[in-house]
Amino acid sequence: MMTNPVLSNYIVVPVLSLILILLLITVFRRSDKVWSKVLSVLRITAILALAFFLNLRPSVKRYNAEIELKNIDVLFVVDTTISMWAEDYGSKQTRMEGVQETCDYLLKELAGSNFALIRFDNRGQILAPFTQDARSVSDAFSTIKQPDTYYAKGSNLNVPYEEMKELLISSSKKEDRKTVVFFISDGEITDNSQLQSYSELEQYVDGGAVLCFGTKEGGKMQADNGYSRKYVQDKEKSEDAVSVINEDNLRKIASDLQVEYMNVRSATEVGYMADAIKSGSSIRMEEAEMITYEDVTFYFGAALAAFLIWELISIVLLRRL
Repeated sequence: MMTNPVLSNYIVVPVLSLILILLLITVFRRSDKVWSKVLSVLRITAILALAFFLNLRPSVKRYNAEIELKNIDVLFVVDTTISMWAEDYGSKQTRMEGVQETCDYLLKELAGSNFALIRFDNRGQILAPFTQDARSVSDAFSTIKQPDTYYAKGSNLNVPYEEMKELLISSSKKEDRKTVVFFISDGEITDNSQLQSYSELEQYVDGGAVLCFGTKEGGKMQADNGYSRKYVQDKEKSEDAVSVINEDNLRKIASDLQVEYMNVRSATEVGYMADAIKSGSSIRMEEAEMITYEDVTFYFGAALAAFLIWELISIVLLRRL
């Protein structure tokens, strides 16, 4: 069983334990019969246990599941330079939070496809080669962390070219496959390099988009100095650095790859792209020898709802805990 808690167990366990103790004290102070107290204790314990498991959001493994497979390879190429942590996406979110939100949306919408992930800052890195296990790609996204300001050497949009070429060529060798690329960045080049052409890769690309995150006004980037949070500094101006998007660079890459360009403000904006990709794919149902995960939170929620209805009836009609 896998879990994905809403709140940390370091918070939930003490709170539920305190509630349990207070309710048990209330029950044992009553002058009810022993069997009535025992029944109350069992109900209270069951309710709190169900609340604990509901918070865990458990999933169980399923083997050899029948899944819907699409003839699509989806490649995410994600800029992870420090500017992607500028706080100008949505309501003071970082650009990277927007990226992860959007990619999670696409992973769900295009379920049944093969997915791969490349990240790049000072160097390109294939975090996940093409796989049908979308969860492993989602987990790979979760490993992306803000680079140290001392490690960062500036932004260069040419860095992931070779890794892209490698995966795109491998996808092109598969029979009856369509290859979709989502190139994700803020478009900044800060190391004085010149943007190279991506047109050579166009022959391997059947669709997708270049997705821009950030604003023309720009945003500041927080940095961890080991003791407290502060903003990355512009050493030349002796003030907080501001990262501003460069749409011209990203439009050039989109033109080279012959795909759409979009400045993303919310994840659902790319929904029509996902629909277009799905409508152009072929689908088959297959018994896959793979592990999938089924969310079983609903069952705990239903059981908890039943107990709470029971308690409501007890309190309103029987006037007891």
